[in-house]
Amino acid sequence: MITPGHRTPLACLAAAALLLPSGVAVEKKAVRLEGKYHITSSGQEIGVETYVLEISADGVRSTSQLDLRNPGAGPKKVSLGTRLETDARYVPRDYQLESEVDGEKGTIRGSFAPNQVIFEYSVKGVSFRNGLLLGGQYTILDTNVFHHFIFLARLFKYNEGKTPQKFEVLIPQEKDTGTVSVTELNKETMLIKGKKASVTHLLLDSGSLQIHLWIDGDRIPRKISVPGKGIEVLHGD
Repeated sequence: MITPGHRTPLACLAAAALLLPSGVAVEKKAVRLEGKYHITSSGQEIGVETYVLEISADGVRSTSQLDLRNPGAGPKKVSLGTRLETDARYVPRDYQLESEVDGEKGTIRGSFAPNQVIFEYSVKGVSFRNGLLLGGQYTILDTNVFHHFIFLARLFKYNEGKTPQKFEVLIPQEKDTGTVSVTELNKETMLIKGKKASVTHLLLDSGSLQIHLWIDGDRIPRKISVPGKGIEVLHGD
């Protein structure tokens, strides 16, 4: 499974700039969204992420808390708390992450400027900085922070055929950037709160890792599947 401190295939993406989507929706009034993702491995629930999004014409603020236990190798207990601010097109303005991995605490704090970010990392009482260059339009997709897929779901232009759309992403825990392509596969029906609902099945491809997303009418991922890792994430109460 994907765990902090261990490089993932997503971290090996080649950096490139995003073609700015023309269909990004701007909220005319503030909207507050709350949700919970249940994380399963081989059919067994191993963790939960709760999140809150506050979306306005000025931008987005989000907070989240993830707690999981890894039944396999590597860290056994992982806790991640995040705070994020973005502009209206989901470009980060501020990002903070507090982690605890098997009792070892760490922090990440990001300072953003046009086309660049400086992260300060602190772990075991040692701090260091790392800078990254970026294109003009990108969004954040940090390791094990599942509500970040909402931003990609809202940047994606739907009903544009099967042509992949490319997005530049920032991965703070991996100290890296990269490009993912997202393709609309088909429309499907799934049960949401006991009722049938139409969802759009998207395929996210990093070149070395594929992630399937099922997006509802509010552009919220209701299901996230990472077949190569045996991970499935379901949105629910």
